[in-house]
Amino acid sequence: QLTVWHLLLLLEVGPDALSLRCFTCTKPTDLANCLTIANCSEGEGTCKTTVHSVDSGYPFFGNITVTKSCSEVCVPAEPDGIGENHPDYCCSTDLCNVGAGQPASTTSSAVVVTAAVASGLLWTRL
Repeated sequence: QLTVWHLLLLLEVGPDALSLRCFTCTKPTDLANCLTIANCSEGEGTCKTTVHSVDSGYPFFGNITVTKSCSEVCVPAEPDGIGENHPDYCCSTDLCNVGAGQPASTTSSAVVVTAAVASGLLWTRL
C-alpha cells in the first residue's frame, strides 16, 4: 500500500533513484581504479564492461585494463570465446559491473568444491 510517506520519499530522492547505476570509466583504466559511479540515463538498461588487456603469465597477478559504462545495447562475449580482442560483459542490476566480467556461477563453484573434496578423500584413502 502506497502511503504519503512513500510518495514524499520518492520525491525526495528524485528520478535518479529509479535509474540503473553502473561503474564507469571512459578511458582504459586499471580495474582497481575504475570506481566512478554513474546514474544511467533513461533507456540505458545495461552496465557494460570491456576488457582491454590482461597481463598474463604465471602466477596470473597481472593488471586488468577495462572501460565501463551505462549502455542501451550490450552484446556479451561468448562464454567459451577464446582469443577475443576486447570482450564485452553485460549485466543489468545496480553496480553489477564491479569486476572484469561474469562472476563464477554457483553451480560451477559447487562442482569445483566437490571435486576438491573428492580428490582429498581419494588422496587420504578415506
